[in-house]
Amino acid sequence: VGCRQQVDDRNGEGTKRSNAHIRVTDSDTLRILEEEAGFVRFEIERQLNRCLRLHGGGDVSKTPNAPNGNVLSGNFFSSKPFGVIDGVDYQHTGRPKHLNVKRVLDIVENGDIVLLTPVGIGPTGEGMNVNSESLAAFVAASLCANKVIYCSNDSMLLKDNDSGKTVQNFRVKDSLALLKHFEVDVHGNYFVTVGKETEEKNFREVAMLMKLGWATRALQDGVERAHIIAPTNGALIEELFTAKDGTGTCISHDTYESVHPEDDSGDNEMSNTVDYREEFVAALAEEHEPKWPKAIGVDLQ
Repeated sequence: VGCRQQVDDRNGEGTKRSNAHIRVTDSDTLRILEEEAGFVRFEIERQLNRCLRLHGGGDVSKTPNAPNGNVLSGNFFSSKPFGVIDGVDYQHTGRPKHLNVKRVLDIVENGDIVLLTPVGIGPTGEGMNVNSESLAAFVAASLCANKVIYCSNDSMLLKDNDSGKTVQNFRVKDSLALLKHFEVDVHGNYFVTVGKETEEKNFREVAMLMKLGWATRALQDGVERAHIIAPTNGALIEELFTAKDGTGTCISHDTYESVHPEDDSGDNEMSNTVDYREEFVAALAEEHEPKWPKAIGVDLQ
């Protein structure tokens, strides 16, 4: 879960970013991040625990006297600072380095939920600001997950300029072509760079391209599919269980329709031209208000 919006609101004009809107985290900003991440974590834990108790959760056969389902958070991953890149010292901003895979899997197999925040622990024990979207991609790849799903108000849809249709399902090679066109590159150290023209686009467009970048990186590292959806009621179910009528964007190694043969019309193949890459449609996040409390913010990922 991320808290970028909350940190920006408190930091005001003190927020400093460089290429691709990556935050430069000084000591004061790190303190704000730790406070906001703690608040967001508590809110998510509270709501998830309530949901688990209402609808069942946890393995009662293994822990018969425990509540049905728990939400656990902690230092499940370590991080590493970016350091100085192109003359910019990112200070306490870094990337995920290692995940305690066995511990996470043990918790999940017990029917519980692992909750991670963007606050990581650096090599010498210092706090690190780790982008939550890059963390999600890293964790999904480390766990060899079937899917990584981004839920964010920054989600948008791609539109084919020729047909006017939205492009919801496409493959890794198409995503790589799109990212190359916009000069978006997720490097081996999970640092993202974008071209000058792309960086001048509005924040939501750049945020969507970065999500596509990290989602694609996750697939390149072994994850089977990636989804980007908006936090609206029913969006997750509709996205996962319908091939043609999903609510967001799906990237996969193969054709997504192949797992829904009864819903496959055969007309969703993406064109190899670059025309579709020129326009974003800000549909989901603008038309639907998030259903979660405003206290959590608008950057739940």
